[in-house]
Amino acid sequence: MIKTPAIVIWTLKYGDSSLIANCYTKKDGLKSYMLNGVLKSKKTGIKKALFQPFNLINIISDHRRKEGLNYIKEVSINKHLGSIHNSISKTTITLFLSDVLKSVLQEEGGENESLYDFLETMTLWLDSNNSNANFHIKFLIELTRYMGFYPNISNNNYEYFDMLTGCFTNNNNSKNILSGKNLNSFKEILGMNFDEIKLLKWNNSIRNSLLNEIIRYYSLHLQRFKTPKSLSVLHEIFK
Repeated sequence: MIKTPAIVIWTLKYGDSSLIANCYTKKDGLKSYMLNGVLKSKKTGIKKALFQPFNLINIISDHRRKEGLNYIKEVSINKHLGSIHNSISKTTITLFLSDVLKSVLQEEGGENESLYDFLETMTLWLDSNNSNANFHIKFLIELTRYMGFYPNISNNNYEYFDMLTGCFTNNNNSKNILSGKNLNSFKEILGMNFDEIKLLKWNNSIRNSLLNEIIRYYSLHLQRFKTPKSLSVLHEIFK
């Protein structure tokens, strides 16, 4: 048996009473679990409320299968969240990021404790700070560190950013160039930490335009990446 902290990424209803839960574990990376009967609480000791997106839990499981579904013997809260699931804006952010991670974590396999630590730290930051319309943009940029295509910040005084190479450049001979207002916004948030993003004076148009470009950046570097269906909801919430 393995006991490991885990972060709930997403769940899928299976049949009338069960769920399949996708969790990122600290010890074994991404794992999928069959939660038999969890929607009928009287028939199982595992509560469905524990499996809301981005919940921080502890899992005891066999983890005998490298692929396919695992089964959880015991589950408990690891760290309590106070606001994420009680705020419309924060819930919308977590659902959007959950959609992103569905695609991203297909590309990232095996154990990666540094990625787990990043996801946990960001969850706790979002929970303990006021809702911020720029959080998910900064999150997506920082997540690329663990995916292998974090922007090369050398020559960040150049006129353009080539999203295909991930480098700043003075050549505008690519179909995937970031320039103008999008480039200025990108440079601005790239140089900030999470505590500073509240200082950004962006309107909705600037924010949505840059987010769309970052989604395109992901699409260029991750073959299986799909534009999140919840993107339009996110735009609506932060308009």
